Amino acid sequence: MARRSNSTQYAILGMLSLAPMSGYDVRKEAATSIGHFWSESYGQIYPALRDLASRGLARRRTERRAGRPERQVYEITERGLDALQVWKVEPPHTSPARNELLLKLFFGDERSTEQNVAWIELLLAEEKHRLRDYGAIRRQLMKEQRHHPSLRFWLITLSYGVHRSRSLTRWCRETLSALRGSHGGTEPTRAAGRKGTR
Repeated sequence: MARRSNSTQYAILGMLSLAPMSGYDVRKEAATSIGHFWSESYGQIYPALRDLASRGLARRRTERRAGRPERQVYEITERGLDALQVWKVEPPHTSPARNELLLKLFFGDERSTEQNVAWIELLLAEEKHRLRDYGAIRRQLMKEQRHHPSLRFWLITLSYGVHRSRSLTRWCRETLSALRGSHGGTEPTRAAGRKGTR
């Protein structure tokens, strides 16, 4: 739990290093950038922002906007930048793998084959959608951030997602072939999102 909490704070510090943000801004910007490999909820973001401010790693200011409600904006401090730099050179923590789909497949049998096919078809569709999203993100970055000093690092993390999705699409096709072969050549199910079996 402590490791997750610390990582959450550094993830938020990293977002603040890009620009001053409110809690809402952090959540919104993270969803379209680090959200592809790291997620934070509002319930994690706001306490972490308050803690960062109390420790002097970020400072809070009230932003007044004409005709709109005030909002609390946080910006990273020099102390926060130093802490972020120290964290970046520490070895990353790895999390144990937990994949419910693989768990279901491991305990699968002939009775569950049709439903397993449906789950794999759904995953295949999701990964194809992610690949289209990644392509759009890359085009946007190359158009709007071509000269940003962090561009190559953003593209590196984007490339990880592309490689992962491509690998998963290949695995899905192999798995569908194996499942259908063991199921007597069953035609592909068209109920990819259906729960339960017939």
